[in-house]
Amino acid sequence: MNKVNKINSTIILLCLHLFVFGQMQNENPRYEWYDKVIGKEHTGLYNGKQYIDFDRNKILDNKHAFFNSDAVLRGSVNYDGQTYYNVGIKYNLEIQNLLVTLKSGSVASILQLIYDKIDEFTIEDSSFIKIENLLVDGITTSGFVEVLLENSSFSLLKQHKKRRREYIKGQQLYYKFLDKSRYILFINSTYIHIKSKGDVIKAFPDYKKEIKLFYDNYKSIKESNYNAFMKQLFKQISHSSSSSK
Repeated sequence: MNKVNKINSTIILLCLHLFVFGQMQNENPRYEWYDKVIGKEHTGLYNGKQYIDFDRNKILDNKHAFFNSDAVLRGSVNYDGQTYYNVGIKYNLEIQNLLVTLKSGSVASILQLIYDKIDEFTIEDSSFIKIENLLVDGITTSGFVEVLLENSSFSLLKQHKKRRREYIKGQQLYYKFLDKSRYILFINSTYIHIKSKGDVIKAFPDYKKEIKLFYDNYKSIKESNYNAFMKQLFKQISHSSSSSK
């Protein structure tokens, strides 16, 4: 056996040993070790098409198309049956594409992952799952949704979406991407689009007074941070539901 084959055999045996040993350990460190040693560009994650942001430098008032920030954030993704941790991620909410940053040698690339290969992903503290052909108020819905709250009785989901609006300044074309997200409640094996206080009361008629009081007491939060308002509202309903059992 020549020297190169010996080295390759040693690496393979080492990887197999660490794989078996890793079953008794926490998964995250094992996969992060693998990514560092082998390199993300040599894994199944490096399987998509190059992404070019043609809208860069054309955005007004920081109204970009991405989830939370137009900067690269850290997260994880389950892709083609494999979970990758501590990945640079951007989520384009206009075209509903998940982007990852990978480095091949000294060159960094932004890749658009293949939608059908993505099962779920996280961006910082936010978790996303994929839904396919679900009926929401009689309309078939597919795509990624953020899981805001989940318990044994119901799940509160948010389907993020942004739409492009064009603006002319001088002779230049600029864009703002405006939020068009919606909240979806999964309860009693049914998906409901939550658009108003009435929808919440209809879903939880036993807590009508409590829901109305919450809307009255937290108007300022509703105006300034609707997402935080919704999460807190349904946490309160969940708590009340648990206490009454």
